[in-house]
Amino acid sequence: MSTIDFSKILGDMLDAAKSQLADKWPAVESLATSSIKTLAQSLIDIEEMSLKGTITKEQAALLLSMHKNTARIALLSVEVVGIVAAEQAINAALDVVKDAINNTIGFGLIS
Repeated sequence: MSTIDFSKILGDMLDAAKSQLADKWPAVESLATSSIKTLAQSLIDIEEMSLKGTITKEQAALLLSMHKNTARIALLSVEVVGIVAAEQAINAALDVVKDAINNTIGFGLIS
């Protein structure tokens, strides 16, 4: 069972992404919310697998990278979001939960 509060990290990640996307947020809110929700859930899943010992650090990093790329692609599918804005939103969403996730998992998953 996860020790990470999903609702808390999701809220923090959404606030960070919304701040980065600013005036673009109304156009991307639904898609961004869905993508970031999936990204937050992947962090919970990674933590649970790490606690069970069923995933290595390398596998965890690869899984996070795949989910980051999926979120990036989803945001890029909206014409108003450029590649830099998409990257900044994803990075801001992860940065806001980096310490909590890394401390809980016990290694530097999010750099």
